[in-house]
Amino acid sequence: GTPAFLPPEMALGESDVDARADLYALGCVAWWLLTGSYVFEGNTPMAQIIAHARHEPGRVSEFTELEVPPELDQLIAECLSKTKDQRPADARLMEARLAAIELDRPWTQRRAERWWRAHEG
Repeated sequence: GTPAFLPPEMALGESDVDARADLYALGCVAWWLLTGSYVFEGNTPMAQIIAHARHEPGRVSEFTELEVPPELDQLIAECLSKTKDQRPADARLMEARLAAIELDRPWTQRRAERWWRAHEG
């Protein structure tokens, strides 16, 4: 229930929360790893929670200097869907889709170190 990673259905107190809530949170983690910021910022934890329930995040590719493959951009957008039926059905499907994404520039230790220096807060 961390405010920065809370799926809309939990923010709204819905009773039919399932494993797709975890895929929403995973989309939030992916966003953070690619941008160095949360999907939704807020002055208070409650403001973040409300944003998860009400606001659309846009595409991660619009908020990072990194090149994001279109397939990854789409997958993260699906994970962050307000409607859980539009998210990947389960973690195995998510894993298969991630494995199928080809990277032009693999992530290396050197690139990671530069990224962290640029995004240390």
